[in-house]
Amino acid sequence: MNINDILWLIGGASAGVLLTTVVVAWHWRRWQRQYTEQLEASTQIQQLELQIALDELAEKNRLLEQQSMLDTLSGIFNRACFDKRLQNELNRSRREKTCLGLVLVDIDHFKKINDTHGHLAGDAAIQQIASELSAGLKRSSDAVFRYGGEEFAMLLPGTSLAGCIELAEDIRQKIGSTPLQIGSLSLTVTLSAGCYAAVADAHSCSNDYIAAADSALYQAKYLGRNRTASANAIVTPISKGSLNEN
Repeated sequence: MNINDILWLIGGASAGVLLTTVVVAWHWRRWQRQYTEQLEASTQIQQLELQIALDELAEKNRLLEQQSMLDTLSGIFNRACFDKRLQNELNRSRREKTCLGLVLVDIDHFKKINDTHGHLAGDAAIQQIASELSAGLKRSSDAVFRYGGEEFAMLLPGTSLAGCIELAEDIRQKIGSTPLQIGSLSLTVTLSAGCYAAVADAHSCSNDYIAAADSALYQAKYLGRNRTASANAIVTPISKGSLNEN
């Protein structure tokens, strides 16, 4: 075997090694590309599944928060929600220099309803009154709450005292003129309402609004019930103990 034969063998071996290297490298790159694509696809699926899980969790939390703010009997917002919303609206009134209205509404002689017709009738009356109050609201920013027992609160952002009185009177007259149908019972129910409205200033707090509307409500009761009174019209201090019952 001469030198040319040896060189030919070496060249052939080198070419084979080179070809093998190229083939292996090609397969390696192909595998890497496929693996990367599969990894990216798997990552996208996992991210999508995680986002779906987070969205579902957020929705469940939202529903739980909403449920925690609803009164179980009447289906409207509860007192805790009222306290939070009133503070928020006070801040907005203070910031935007807009009037904030509050109306407290009480079912007249509610104890007599319970004593005469039973507590189930009383519960049904609360439910129907709550529904009527909600239906009577004029704007999406308005809200009605079960303040406690047979008492309700209507929070009316951007509403003057005259607007509060007008709304309260419309609802009061409608409910007073249309008996509630509770099973076979046709029950006439009347309401008393107390209104207050003002632009919140740096010193305003929730208790100021509640106390003013509450005083107006008891003025309405003192004057004979089934009427609307406003805080600005109060001239006689009224003690809650001066009323025989709600």
